[in-house]
Amino acid sequence: MSTSSVSTIRTAELQQFLEVYMADSNSRLSTLTGQRDSLQVKLAVYNDLRTKLSTLRGLAEDMAGTGSLSAFGAKTTTLSSEGVLRVSAGAGAMSLAHSIHVDQLAHAHTVVSDRFDKEGTSLSTTWAGTQTFAISVDGENHAVSVDIEAGSTNEEVLTAVANAINTITDDPVGASKMADTPSTAKLTIASAETGAEYKMTFTDTDGLLAALGINPAVEATDTTGGFIYADEELDALFVLDGINITHSSNTVEDVLAGVTIELLGAQDAEDGDVTMTIATDTEAVKATVQEFISAYNEAYSFLKSKISIDTTTYTRGVLAGDYPYVNLWQNLRSAMSGSVGSLEGGVYSALSQIGITAGSDGFLSISDTEDFEEALEGNLDEVAALFNSEDGIGVRLESLLEQYSSASGIIYSSKEAINTKVENLDDRIDRYRVLMDMEEEGLIEQYSKLQQAIADQQNMLSILNSITSGLY
Repeated sequence: MSTSSVSTIRTAELQQFLEVYMADSNSRLSTLTGQRDSLQVKLAVYNDLRTKLSTLRGLAEDMAGTGSLSAFGAKTTTLSSEGVLRVSAGAGAMSLAHSIHVDQLAHAHTVVSDRFDKEGTSLSTTWAGTQTFAISVDGENHAVSVDIEAGSTNEEVLTAVANAINTITDDPVGASKMADTPSTAKLTIASAETGAEYKMTFTDTDGLLAALGINPAVEATDTTGGFIYADEELDALFVLDGINITHSSNTVEDVLAGVTIELLGAQDAEDGDVTMTIATDTEAVKATVQEFISAYNEAYSFLKSKISIDTTTYTRGVLAGDYPYVNLWQNLRSAMSGSVGSLEGGVYSALSQIGITAGSDGFLSISDTEDFEEALEGNLDEVAALFNSEDGIGVRLESLLEQYSSASGIIYSSKEAINTKVENLDDRIDRYRVLMDMEEEGLIEQYSKLQQAIADQQNMLSILNSITSGLY
């Protein structure tokens, strides 16, 4: 038999020897690691449960909202004609029809310079060096300094002035060099915001602005500088439901509560009014309620599977017998199925009255679509009250879930307790493995000595046999 074969046999024998004499130690180690693995499984369940409850809690909070935060306030908007304006409406908007006539769009105060030959050098010939001026917008004065190099073309000077203006902090104005013909250019300066309140005023410290033709007091022409829009053209003008309104911006958010109107184009005097109609978006509300129900069912199903005991196999869920979570499961059902006491005697006081019921398995569904849609279309405020009244379903569910899913809630405390146990088990496992390593080293040493003793006996026997055979 070769040396390698003997070594292999001895290694296998050694392994068998170690398995026999370390069986108890390995069993104890397996028990410890099994306990740790079970705790880690439970920790993962807590994480998953918290995620599902947090999702449900967020939706419950939405359902409990009132006013502009109400999940039942989704609105649709329609316009009798396109191109004049766009409208969007939120939960705070009233479901009404309005008429609007846009007389004038808001404009940014804009001033342009005289027309200059691009390749000419008239500006740098006179104004080489550092020139200063100031622009005031909305009560803030902004100093501007521009360096003009001798010999620069007029186009380069206009670009340098525009660049200097554009260094003003927070960009209250913007400037650019504009090539109005292939061979000529102008400087354009405009306020960043529309409306008369953002009209610019200029302080021509060194006289450069006058040389450029920047004159906000006169109307610009093709060749001479001045304003593009007169003061009376800077604000938007429109008539809403017969009321004349002046607004500095073409985006109007502060005239109708919850409604944003974006003015797109001015109408002629003889053009008819645009009718904008705001109505409840029942499809969006229905989708919101369905999303809430789905999140509830997912959390409910997950929790139920973790606290249950299989009646056939007697397999226990990870959270079976864990009272806080059994209690949560029971309270979830109560929160959804119980009546809203403050609404008893009113139109609706329970979900079942609007077509939402729980099956024998506890899962919710819109079981009667006709009743549900009729409730939304005819009694939306009463449906909302089921969820957002002081003891409404959304309110009490959000309060219940906060106890579990908040940063310092019950799940957090459960996880902290598990983490502590896992850390303790990790320490015990590490210490036990050190002891097992020492035990294994001792057994290997014993095994080696035993093998050596056997080898010595075999050698001695071989010598005796050899001596004995020589006697005959």
